[in-house]
Amino acid sequence: MNTPFAQLVGQDSVKRKLQFYLDAYNKTRTFPFLNFIGAKGLGKTEFVRELGNHISSIEGVRRPFIEINCSILRTGAQFFEAIYINHILDKEVTIFFDEAHALPKDLVMAFLTIFNSEKGSKRYFNYKDSVLEFDLEKISFFFATTESDKIFAPLRDRLTIIDFDNYSTEELKQIFINNLPNVKFDNDALEKLAVTSRGNARNCVLRAKEVNIYCSRYNIQHFTIEHANNICHILDILPLGLNKIEMSILKILRKEGRCTLNMLAAKTGLSRTSIQKDHESYLIKMHLISIDGLRSITNNGCRLVDSFK
Repeated sequence: MNTPFAQLVGQDSVKRKLQFYLDAYNKTRTFPFLNFIGAKGLGKTEFVRELGNHISSIEGVRRPFIEINCSILRTGAQFFEAIYINHILDKEVTIFFDEAHALPKDLVMAFLTIFNSEKGSKRYFNYKDSVLEFDLEKISFFFATTESDKIFAPLRDRLTIIDFDNYSTEELKQIFINNLPNVKFDNDALEKLAVTSRGNARNCVLRAKEVNIYCSRYNIQHFTIEHANNICHILDILPLGLNKIEMSILKILRKEGRCTLNMLAAKTGLSRTSIQKDHESYLIKMHLISIDGLRSITNNGCRLVDSFK
């Protein structure tokens, strides 16, 4: 079996924590209830899957790994009758609840009992006319979410947080190299590609696929800054990986100076929620706009818009 997490780039603090819990599991046979939190695209799911690959049963073989998107769970009954009975009862298993903020309320209430802090590895839950056993030496529960604040606070307090950082430019470069081992990159070309990935591993992998298509199409083995500029032109990749709506917001603010959220919504045709949730956070992160009641473009934002004309 390969070294855990060796092929995953970055997130060194996450790797240290998970290696610690994995080493402890090999002695105690139990994991804490881990909650992987962070923005979209930072690799939460990949790290959970990789951790699952290294959790062995008492017999020394890899445990079955069950991944559940919580948005498809409508009720606790669906979990107990379709998943517990068929995949958990009398078995060793690792269960991963992705999008954990979408857990149904009755299942959340059940987990408050199952995840209580009493000593010993076994927990019991009364379901209809049955008493269901959860042996935490045989079952490990992991969760992941982009919206930890939406998890019911008493449940959130029972979970151990594994939080993710944005990726550095150097780490994003390494992701490109790992995904395109047969292509030689000039460093300035890698730099240009990396900064369009928005500090996001998922975006980086998707961008690497585009670069792979480009290199295959033009039979390129040595990728230069000219190639990077060309692919950005062909695919309309904007500076810093901005999308067209974000660039439009910057242009509006450059022209108007300061705007209310309602004004931006009217000028872009988007809802207030969409602007706040999907676009402003990245613009703020990149120091392109500021908010003090009104929305304002920063000097960095002005320079970017002016250079893009």
